[in-house]
Amino acid sequence: MAISKETIIGASIKILNRDGVENLSMRTLAKELDIKAASLYWHIKSKQELYGEIAEFICLQYTLPNNIGDAKSYIGESCKAYRAMLLTVRDSVTIFQESHPNTPRRMEFIRSQTEAITKMKIKKGFISTAANIINNFVLSFVADELRIKNTSPEQLTELAEKLSLEEKFDFDNIGNFDENFEYGLEVIFTGLENVE
Repeated sequence: MAISKETIIGASIKILNRDGVENLSMRTLAKELDIKAASLYWHIKSKQELYGEIAEFICLQYTLPNNIGDAKSYIGESCKAYRAMLLTVRDSVTIFQESHPNTPRRMEFIRSQTEAITKMKIKKGFISTAANIINNFVLSFVADELRIKNTSPEQLTELAEKLSLEEKFDFDNIGNFDENFEYGLEVIFTGLENVE
């Protein structure tokens, strides 16, 4: 098999979806490709670069909304697409957190989000902070969503009991991820627009 960056990324995603990020190493990747680990370094210099290339591949599956128009609507729609994109690859949150956002498609996404955020009533000098808040919300929401989806109802009940949350814990709504995601975005927008 001819080894290229594309075959390396494809094999990496296969390992991620099958075995998780903790089992993705240059050694396991070389084994998956049936080559020597040293051969990988001709294409990928480090694990962090590998993560960056995986993140870029995931971002290439993402379609930016066409028109910025209303900033909140644009950011909301792009965050929904971002969340859906992250949910397509196991442990993608870790991949995004552990890599630099310096690849072309990822930078395009950041630029479009930042441009939309500048159209909101954000306190002067805090555009990048607002962008980080929104990005970190999406990443942490997806991490929590996957954790909850992989936790049995019995384990959730046990956790609520240990935290003494029986009456306060909203079991009926915990699995309504779309609604909770939109609520979280609305909380962020309200906060960003009302900080003096």
